[in-house]
Amino acid sequence: MKNNYDVIVIGGGPAGYTAALYTVRAGLRTLVIEKLYAGGQINETTQIDNYPGYPDGIDGVTLGQKLQQGAERFGAETVNSEVVAVQLGGQEKIVETLDGIYRAKAVVIATGAGHRHLGLEKEQELIGKGVAYCAACDGSFYRGKTVAVVGGGNSAAADALLLSRIAKKVILIHRRDSLRATKVYHEPLKKAENVDFRWNSKVTELLHGEKLTGVRIQNVLNGHH
Repeated sequence: MKNNYDVIVIGGGPAGYTAALYTVRAGLRTLVIEKLYAGGQINETTQIDNYPGYPDGIDGVTLGQKLQQGAERFGAETVNSEVVAVQLGGQEKIVETLDGIYRAKAVVIATGAGHRHLGLEKEQELIGKGVAYCAACDGSFYRGKTVAVVGGGNSAAADALLLSRIAKKVILIHRRDSLRATKVYHEPLKKAENVDFRWNSKVTELLHGEKLTGVRIQNVLNGHH
């Protein structure tokens, strides 16, 4: 009975712990399984200024801990382990982790999304030191500065548009010759006087000291830097 629950929540980010808070308050024995740390991706953000209830902002690690504490206050349990297999077909759901097997009547999957990394040397070490993956979260740190946005999809276009209102200059780097983003972003970006497009280009190197100082880009058509 120790590993039997009413509800298992896979993922310990804001969605996961919100789900756990509601289920445990409804009287259901609830387990949250989180691979790394409470909060998920928000742990990579040094300062969050757009989360309701924190008028002075809060760092990602602390917010993640508070989310966990809020659910555990009412009896939710947390296991830090990686889920490797699930069986959801029967009345009893089975969740297998690296550290054991858990059973529940219901499973909530709140695994969130993953950032698409460039895969460049020192990229991980420079997170929070000039490398960021969320303009809405970290854009204020680059107010009045020159920033580069890599990509041509909706996320990149939306971030570039947001940053154009904050940064001195936005360089949008995309390996194609046009945006893949939906049309709603195209005209506003073209009208933004401080947005510079670098088409058919990719980032090959992150320039840095203790912090990011710039990027080296390469033309994918002719190989020139």
